[in-house]
Amino acid sequence: GVTYAERLTRDHGRIDWTRSAAEIDRQIRGLTPWPGAFTTLDDVVLKIGAATPLPAESHSAAPGTTLDDNLTIACGAGALRIDRLQKPGRSMMSASDFLRGQPVPKGTRLV
Repeated sequence: GVTYAERLTRDHGRIDWTRSAAEIDRQIRGLTPWPGAFTTLDDVVLKIGAATPLPAESHSAAPGTTLDDNLTIACGAGALRIDRLQKPGRSMMSASDFLRGQPVPKGTRLV
């Protein structure tokens, strides 16, 4: 039989960091290029183009908190390292290029 799916909107792309790293990775891959997965850093929307889920290591950080200076983000279960991202009005870039222009120190909270 045929199953109808709900039409995708931009709201489907907001990342909920309380979900597991594997779920967020699937969300990013499934919504790229449109509508795109996104999060906010200091009221700036960052579109996430690629990420790598990391093994479930124990960490005491709240979901959405950076675990290091290389954009490794704590999730509800496990962690996710952001590989490619985009600032508004810019093209997609690697995380290392982004961090050269705007460092994100350990303990920064993404919403």
